[in-house]
Amino acid sequence: MASSHHGEHEMLPITWPFRAAGTVLVLATVWFCTGWGIRDLGPEERLAGHMPVFWSGLLLAVVLVVLGAIMNTARERRRLAKLEA
Repeated sequence: MASSHHGEHEMLPITWPFRAAGTVLVLATVWFCTGWGIRDLGPEERLAGHMPVFWSGLLLAVVLVVLGAIMNTARERRRLAKLEA
């Protein structure tokens, strides 16, 4: 585990937002491909919310990456402040 709240690993970068974003991207890609695969079965066949769910997944992944960057930047600033003190 790259991050911890105890001991010598306390100030390592947080990785869970980036792992969660990767998982969401994989799920969004599967949903996207499944939607087009079902649509290829015929004109009546549709996956409900095909594109809105895909775009929502992409947006969630971007939000998670930005959140992870903000959290790691704040953690780095705290680490540097501790070293200077």
